[in-house]
Amino acid sequence: MVKNHTLATHVLYVVLWACLFFSACTETDNFQISDNGSEYLIVWAGDEDGKDSDFLAVIDVRRSGSAYGEIIATLPVGAKATMPHHTEYEYPANDTLFANGWVTGQTFLIDLGDPRNPQLIGEFADSDGYSYPHSFARLPDGNVLATFQSEGDRYAPPGGLVKLDSKGFALQSASSRTSDIPDSLNWPYSLTVLPEIDRVVTTSADMGIPPWHQWEYSDTYHVQIWSLGKLELLASIPLPEVEQGPYHIAPSEPRVLPDGSVYVSTFSCGLYRIDGIESDSPKATFVHAFPGSIEMDSVCAVPVVMGNYWIQPVAALPGIIVLDISNPDKPVEVSRLTLGMLFMMPHWTAADRASNRIVITGHEMSWVLIADLDPGTGELTIDNDFREKGASYPGIHFNRTTWPHGETGSAVVHGALFRNK
Repeated sequence: MVKNHTLATHVLYVVLWACLFFSACTETDNFQISDNGSEYLIVWAGDEDGKDSDFLAVIDVRRSGSAYGEIIATLPVGAKATMPHHTEYEYPANDTLFANGWVTGQTFLIDLGDPRNPQLIGEFADSDGYSYPHSFARLPDGNVLATFQSEGDRYAPPGGLVKLDSKGFALQSASSRTSDIPDSLNWPYSLTVLPEIDRVVTTSADMGIPPWHQWEYSDTYHVQIWSLGKLELLASIPLPEVEQGPYHIAPSEPRVLPDGSVYVSTFSCGLYRIDGIESDSPKATFVHAFPGSIEMDSVCAVPVVMGNYWIQPVAALPGIIVLDISNPDKPVEVSRLTLGMLFMMPHWTAADRASNRIVITGHEMSWVLIADLDPGTGELTIDNDFREKGASYPGIHFNRTTWPHGETGSAVVHGALFRNK
C-alpha cells in the first residue's frame, strides 16, 4: 500500500454521534435480505501497540443465530508488530489461508478446517530467493501464486512471482525484471490469474517499509502480463496518462470480470481495462475515475467483483462506489454507500459467495462492517444487525481489552473474508 501512515483508531469514537444517522444505514424497499450465507467471517488483525502477538479472529455471521456478530475464536500467530496486511482475496477450498504480515515479511498458513479452533500450521518469509511477499492467488490445482516485491534479503525492486504449494514451499519462480521498466519502478504488488487462457496479470505499486515518514515512494504505472504455465513474463505495459488527472499512478488490484475482461484499479483512483491479454500487443485503456488521489487519506484500495458490479472502496468519500460493468467499455456508477466519520479509510472488501453480502474494513482502523448488495440495482445497505451487543451503531470493533486469547488490548484490521463453505 502506498503512502502508508499509522493512525490512532480510538480518537474516532468521539464522533459517534455523527454516524448514528448516516445515509448508509437505511434499507431498500424492495430487496429482501436472506438468512442464507457463510457462517463465519475471518479477520486478520494486528495488536495496536505492537506489544502482543498479531492474530486471526473468527466472527460468527450466521444471521439466524443468537451469536451473530460475536468473535468466537482468535489465533495469535506468535509474532509481534508484523503489520497484518493481505490475506487471500477468496476463501481457499482446502481451508488453509495465506495471511501476510508485511513489515516483517512473514506469511502465515492458518488451518480453518475447524473455524472455532483455527491452527497455525506453517509460515515463510523468503522463498526461492525472493522476499517481501504481498498478494496471493489460488490456482485450480490448489497451489498458490504470490507476488514478491523484492529479490534477496533487503527491500528493493524488482521482485517477482513465486508459485507455492499448499504448504508454502516454492515450486517455481520468475523475476519481474525487464528493460521495459526501470528497476526502481518495478514492484510486483497484486495479481489475478486466468487459467483458461494461460495468463497472469500483475500490478506494480511501491508498498514501502518503515520508518514510513522516511520512505520515498516511486510513482509506478505499469502492469505485466505473464504465461501462467511457464511463469514467463510476456509483456509490460504502461497505464496511459489521461487529461482528467494522474489516475495511472500506482496500479494496485487486477480483477477478472464476468465476461473474462480484466480491470485494473489504481491507488490514485483510476480504472483501466486491459485489452489483448492473449495477443502480442496488449494495452491498457482508461475507463473510469473515482473521487480521490494517491494521498493515503484519499486512495482507492481493494475492490471486489460481484456479478456485474465492481465494488470499490473510496477513502475520499469515505465509502463505497458501485459500478455496473455489464459493458466493460463503459462502466456506469449505480450507487454510493457513504459511511460517515466513524468509518474512515474504507480499504478492503471481500464477497460472501454464498449470499449477497460483502465485508468492509478500514486501513489501520479497528472496525469491520457487513453490507448487503441488491443484485437488481447495485445498491449497498449496511447490515445494522451486525453490531456489538448493546451498541447504538453498526459494526464489530476491535478497540477492546479482552479477546478469546487473553487481555491484549486494541487491534487494527486489514484482510477479511467470509468462510465460503
